[in-house]
Amino acid sequence: MVDRADLLRSTALAAFLGLQTMSPALSQEAVTPGKEQKARAPAGAPTELDLITVTATMGLQAVIDALSGTSIVSTANLERVQGTTAADLFRQVPGVSASMSGDDPATAINIRGLQQYGRVAVTLDGARQDYWRVGHGSGSFFIEPELLKQVSVIRGPVSNAYGTGAIGGVVAFETKAAGDFLRDGETWALSEKGRYETNGDGWLSSTTGAYRFGEDFDVIGNLVLRSSSEYKDGNGDTVRWTGEDGVSGYGKMTFRPADGHEVQLGATIQRYDDVISGSSGSASSSLSRYDAKSLVENYTGRYTYNPFDSDFWDLTLNVYHSTTRSDQYRSWPASSIGETRYYDVSTTGMNIRNASRFEAAGFEHTLTYGGDYSHLRGDSDADHFGQGTQDAYGAFLQWEGNYDRWLDLTAAVRYDGYRLVGHSKATPTDSSHAVSLTGDRWSPRFTVGITPFDGIQIYGTYAEGYRTPHLQDVFRQNGSHGSGYEPNLLLRPEVASTWEAGVNFKFDDVVVAGDMLRAKVNVFHSDVDDYINTVVVGGVRRSENVGTARLRGIELEGVYDYGPGFINLAASLVDAKMKDGPFAGETLSDTPLDNLALTLGFRALDDRLTYGVQYQSVGKVVRTLSSGSRIYPRVDLVNVFANWDVNDNLRVDFGVDNVFDKAFTDPQSGWSSTSDIEQGKGRTFKIALTGRIGG
Repeated sequence: MVDRADLLRSTALAAFLGLQTMSPALSQEAVTPGKEQKARAPAGAPTELDLITVTATMGLQAVIDALSGTSIVSTANLERVQGTTAADLFRQVPGVSASMSGDDPATAINIRGLQQYGRVAVTLDGARQDYWRVGHGSGSFFIEPELLKQVSVIRGPVSNAYGTGAIGGVVAFETKAAGDFLRDGETWALSEKGRYETNGDGWLSSTTGAYRFGEDFDVIGNLVLRSSSEYKDGNGDTVRWTGEDGVSGYGKMTFRPADGHEVQLGATIQRYDDVISGSSGSASSSLSRYDAKSLVENYTGRYTYNPFDSDFWDLTLNVYHSTTRSDQYRSWPASSIGETRYYDVSTTGMNIRNASRFEAAGFEHTLTYGGDYSHLRGDSDADHFGQGTQDAYGAFLQWEGNYDRWLDLTAAVRYDGYRLVGHSKATPTDSSHAVSLTGDRWSPRFTVGITPFDGIQIYGTYAEGYRTPHLQDVFRQNGSHGSGYEPNLLLRPEVASTWEAGVNFKFDDVVVAGDMLRAKVNVFHSDVDDYINTVVVGGVRRSENVGTARLRGIELEGVYDYGPGFINLAASLVDAKMKDGPFAGETLSDTPLDNLALTLGFRALDDRLTYGVQYQSVGKVVRTLSSGSRIYPRVDLVNVFANWDVNDNLRVDFGVDNVFDKAFTDPQSGWSSTSDIEQGKGRTFKIALTGRIGG
């Protein structure tokens, strides 16, 4: 690991110095916040809530105008956070908790209390990320933050048009296209970022290049090298097994063969080399450790047809293949050194949708219709891994009507079907044999939005979602923990029913001329019937439909921007408990009951310098362990940041995470009750230099 870190440092430094000695790039002004040189947000410039993204209706819309719990993590916010892990990116998103084990690069996401095995649909450039493995603190996907342009979040089953299973919501990661990186008038550009963080001796090099061959063809590529050693917690103790090496990159080509037509082909590859343990930081001699090498591949193709002279066509077709394989070599305990295991999960799929627009009876109408299909395959030589295949398919029809710009109506219906194929568990009288399960359902959605006067928009929604039982729920068997696991071939799908109401506020010139206030407030009430959880009966573990889970809460997201400074606020209060069944009244595992993030930012040096402080509070979390429930207390963290565009060719980013060196444990890491130290990352200084040339 040391040799690779030295190589990474040398590569980053040489590339950075090389860029700075070359000719300066042409000075250009950015036209959208999504460009590499983002708008510098003087008073009156768009805030993050004004940015355009794909919302629950599958159309492009400003976040502030979305009639749903929609948020976006923009390029500016990604640069501000300088995230080491995907979990760092969601500090400012209400209702979302992203956590990861310190010794596992994979990340798990919880939205409004729902987590694990497809309850939250995670996509990268439209491709579903469906990885899972067996083990303490196992996450659900891998993503290198440095690859990203932005992240969009849609909370709740209102997002059911995006595919089966996403009763918790959708998290959509997006990489940059050449048009997001090149400035106006540029044919080519190259940038190099070198970053260092003190806690864990973390080094990063990120190299990006793009070329525009003409108006109809452009390409972009990015390579990220990352290396770190074991970090320390807030008490100054080393958290064992938390170092890792990573190499990631992507390439994207965009063709425009004719007016209105666009084809985009992309590939993203990530490779991680790390140590996975029974519990990061634990010195217990009984806990196993594995040297893990994980390879993540993502291949996507997208075709769009949106001619300027036709309201009938706004067509998008996506095809993708994503696969994650982790090969693991056992390095402890001594009696088991040399044992191996692997996890191999892949998803191949497609989705298509078209929107047609017309006017009639005083309404502006939009009909959106389409369908999707995915084939999920899970394979492993670990006994307690749910091997098999899942075919999921669906279609949807959605009508949106806008009347005189004060009334917005949405009515939609989605059909879902699935087929699971796996093997039963052998018994003394019956050998293992192939098993097939099927099911389907129609799920409706209705939304009414009213704008009584400019600046305030009120909406109410009823939506249903459908989650197929996961392969791990149905076919998991054998393995550790007492008598092991038993498959459950009689599991019923989960059905989520949600009522949601919200208010969007959008005001300008509130206190001083040119300032702006944007805010979204929404409340929700969800019942998840036939909720699936792992239970223990007679010493045997298996997944069961344990009753109805009830999720209720309120979410707030807002920004006040007055030019020289800004205030961002994100907060949520969530009550996630079992409504009935044998666990009635118990809090759902992994769910933060409340969270709060407050950012105070300021601008200086003709708006080239942005600096500030961020406060983050994560409410207490209940985690269900084999030995019973464990409660993790509330965590309050303070971070500071500074981002300085020295000139058009040089940028400096600086930050301090966990300023007060708070000792805490991320619940996703805290599986072992024998762990002798806290596992959360202590005070960490970060500094990054980015050089850029173009012409």
